[in-house]
Amino acid sequence: MLHQKQEGAVTLLYEHYSPALYNIILQVVGQESIAEEALQDAFLKIWEKAEQYDPAKGRFFTWMARICRNTAIDALRSSQFKQGRKTDSLPDSVYTDEAFSEAPELGDPALRKIVGMMDENSRKVIDLLFFKNYTQSEASELLGIPLGTIKSRSRKALMELREILKNEGFVSLALFSLAEIVRRYLGY
Repeated sequence: MLHQKQEGAVTLLYEHYSPALYNIILQVVGQESIAEEALQDAFLKIWEKAEQYDPAKGRFFTWMARICRNTAIDALRSSQFKQGRKTDSLPDSVYTDEAFSEAPELGDPALRKIVGMMDENSRKVIDLLFFKNYTQSEASELLGIPLGTIKSRSRKALMELREILKNEGFVSLALFSLAEIVRRYLGY
C-alpha cells in the first residue's frame, strides 16, 4: 500500500507507529514541541521515500526508526543553530544504529518460546500487547478485565520475563528487551 502511495497507508502507519516513533524522536530532541514537528517531518519523509524501503535490508520499523532518528537529529541541530548553540554535544547514543539493528524481533520464535514458559495470565497479556500490538485498553476489553488489571499484569509479566531470560542465560538480552519493551509500549 505504501509503495503504491495510497492515501490511507500513511494514516494507518501513523496510527500504528506514531507513539513508538515519537518516543524515539523525543529521546533525541528532549522537547515535546520539537518532537511533534519532527514526527510530522519524519512521516512526510517516510511517505516520500517509501519505494526505497528494502525488506531484505531490515525490518520496516527499523527503517522508519532510522528516518525518525535522523529527522530528530536534523531538528535538534536546526533548533540549536537558531538559538546560537553548538551541536557538538549531542549524546553519543544519537550516532549509533545498535538500538535498531540489534533489537530482537518481537515475533521471533525464540522469544515466543521464552514467553511460553510464563504463567497463563502473563502469557495472554504479553501475547496481546507485544506480539499482536493491542493497546492496553483493547486487551482489557478483549479479556473482559479492568484496564488497571491489564497494567498490573503487564508489569508482572515483564518482571517474570526478565527472570526467565536471566535464568536461561540471556542477561544482556533480558535487560535490552525489557528496556525496549517498556520504552516502546508502556511509555516509561
